[in-house]
Amino acid sequence: MLRALVLVLLLANAGFWAWRQGWLAPLHGAIGARPEGEREPERLTMQVDPDRLRLIPAEAASTPAAVAASAATSPASAPPSAPPMACLEAGPYSTAELTVAEAAVKAALPDLGWSERELTTTWWVAMGPFAEAEQMQKKRDELKRRSIAPELASAAPGSAPLLVISRHDSRAAAESELTTLLDRGVRTARVVNASVPLRLLRVAQASEAQQAALAALPADKLRGKAFLPCPADTL
Repeated sequence: MLRALVLVLLLANAGFWAWRQGWLAPLHGAIGARPEGEREPERLTMQVDPDRLRLIPAEAASTPAAVAASAATSPASAPPSAPPMACLEAGPYSTAELTVAEAAVKAALPDLGWSERELTTTWWVAMGPFAEAEQMQKKRDELKRRSIAPELASAAPGSAPLLVISRHDSRAAAESELTTLLDRGVRTARVVNASVPLRLLRVAQASEAQQAALAALPADKLRGKAFLPCPADTL
């Protein structure tokens, strides 16, 4: 009986020694225990640079340094969107007027690119024709007293000159201007369909800064015109 007890103790010691050496690793799951307890050091070996890990107290996580470190590791934010561009036009101009307007734009914005858009048919609000030069001058003086500066132009080659008060791209716009003039006491003006080729000064891609510079140009430099958004049907 004593010999059997000694043999059992020897076998138990041998099994414990083998378990401590890790020879029984395949049986750890069945046994339910590990020689290292619950520390599982193999997980530490699976970490990336485990020696660089550092615990930070909760109150320190909200410090500026921690916030900066978090921002440095976060994905880069999307780049800001490009500023809006706009298409602008001024006119219409005769050939001589266009030269003056282009010179004003070039002086203010030397690097700005522009183009010309031709209008073969325009609508004028005008007075005339007049039988005598004296009668024309009298009407011109009347308009000046109302702060209106007309220009002398012919609606077609070889036709009698008219006192042109304004030029428009459409008949509707010309008639609207005529209504405004009637309210100001101008009674003898009319809408004229002019076939003289005229041009618009177009800036197809104007940045916000360029838009502001064009809007700041004096009206007299643009022959009484201003840069306005391009019509949608011409874009």
